[in-house]
Amino acid sequence: MKNIDELTGGRSNLRIFVPLCGKTPDMLWLAEQGHAIIGVEASIRYIKAFFRDNELEYTVNSRQITDEKKANVYEAKDKDITLYNCDIFDFSLEESGGQFDAIWDQSAIPVINAMGKKRLKEYTSLMQALLKPDGRHMVEICKHGANFVTGKMLKSLVGDKSDVRYIGTRMWKYDEDEFEEDEDEEGGHGDHGHEDHGHGDHGHGDHGHEDHGPGDHGDDEEEVEMFYHIITFKDKGGAAVSRKRKNEQQEKGKKTKQNKAGEKQEQKKKRRK
Repeated sequence: MKNIDELTGGRSNLRIFVPLCGKTPDMLWLAEQGHAIIGVEASIRYIKAFFRDNELEYTVNSRQITDEKKANVYEAKDKDITLYNCDIFDFSLEESGGQFDAIWDQSAIPVINAMGKKRLKEYTSLMQALLKPDGRHMVEICKHGANFVTGKMLKSLVGDKSDVRYIGTRMWKYDEDEFEEDEDEEGGHGDHGHEDHGHGDHGHGDHGHEDHGPGDHGDDEEEVEMFYHIITFKDKGGAAVSRKRKNEQQEKGKKTKQNKAGEKQEQKKKRRK
């Protein structure tokens, strides 16, 4: 997976959040690297396609996620992957079980941008609430259509407390045939009261991680430029400094105890003489 070190910061065994996850195989790949994955997807079709395509068995439980709404929660049996079938704006820090070490935002932001500026601000505020002080939020933005979000827009959205760093670009071959709706044998997710907001039609989360190779899709494919940014909190350095100071204080305390013990031993030796 391209930019994996940017996402994880070289750390292992992370809790990683994937908003508007679709059926991206990145979730399985990340889980196989030892990370715990939690995704949110409004379309039941994509969630079931993820488990079907990757031949994963799963359990389903209904969970109250707001005062008024429930969500079906799909958990893989043999992998640390949990997918919520709900609207992203119904997901919360309380439901997440704690803040995340990293967020893999795979083309979700342009989809939210199509909902308007108010929703886009709400979304970025939610992501910041879900991220740990030293966490890393990697954003993939597809330059396709009118909903493109620039780095400048990202900086204005996350405010003064976060840094936005451009980390690269790549070309992705977009094929409309890949994103034709699958036949939904389950009858959709309308019975659960979840809103799709139309993000399933954008095909986000379907193209997989970058190392899979584009393959040959024929004459209908179009090359689309993908931009990558990392969002981190500016006070992450303060958190690191605090941990360093705590470790230094602990080491200092150990040395003080050792010195006192040594002084007592010396005093005992002098008395004996």
